[in-house]
Amino acid sequence: MTPLFATNARVFLRPLIPGIVLAAVFAAGGKVMAASERERGWGSAWSVPHSQEEKVAREQSDRLEKAVRAQDWATVAKTLEVFERVTPNSSELRSLQAYVALLRHRYSEAITYYDRALALLPAANRAVDGSKLYFERASALALNGSYRAARADLEKAIALDKDNLMAHNNYAWLLATCPDGSVRDGKRAVEFARGVSQSLDHRSSTILDTLAAAEAETGDFRAAIKDEKRALSSAKGDRSVYERHLQSYMNGAAVRESPQPPKTTGPHNKS
Repeated sequence: MTPLFATNARVFLRPLIPGIVLAAVFAAGGKVMAASERERGWGSAWSVPHSQEEKVAREQSDRLEKAVRAQDWATVAKTLEVFERVTPNSSELRSLQAYVALLRHRYSEAITYYDRALALLPAANRAVDGSKLYFERASALALNGSYRAARADLEKAIALDKDNLMAHNNYAWLLATCPDGSVRDGKRAVEFARGVSQSLDHRSSTILDTLAAAEAETGDFRAAIKDEKRALSSAKGDRSVYERHLQSYMNGAAVRESPQPPKTTGPHNKS
């Protein structure tokens, strides 16, 4: 799990490196300068600002990042209002608003923002950026209990960008662990999880954990135990989730995700 994502659940968010971008909404000439997402953090994607407008945009985005990490939702709301005034029809802004809503457990609100982001997405960006948005909306849908819709969104994400490995992984996790049995498909989950794991030379503990869950769903607990042990051996940091999964497979039980009930926090609350 990425520390920035402040939920307590791992529900279909594996690994969670959102394809969110921060828009530099004060770019000169009225143009919106969008920064590509980077695993190192939102600010790392920015070039050196060359104008006062770009400098202000950089400062606003840094302010927003700090506020999100601190869960200072009052500051987040004020900063988003500034962005809203400058670029009301920005797909990047809507996806950012969706992500903030997701952080705050406001899943229905997040889905609405993702709907708007997809509607505003330029045709030229439909493939890769569309894949990211469908991937992200699938997380909101799953957290909101709309598992069939989440599966459909992940399938759209994969169809638009076959290199979106996060979508492949989350698709496999959903098919392996979904509380709704009509959504699960262990055989297909193994196919997708194994493909992602092979493409990464079986070095990702998260993907190996997904593969083990898929194997357990098919009843192949011997393989599940083997791959969960591989996940444990390559894991960095907290290994407790992998240990719980391993114990489950040793007991002959597949893993099932439990939906996290939506929580609501006021717009000016800090938690």
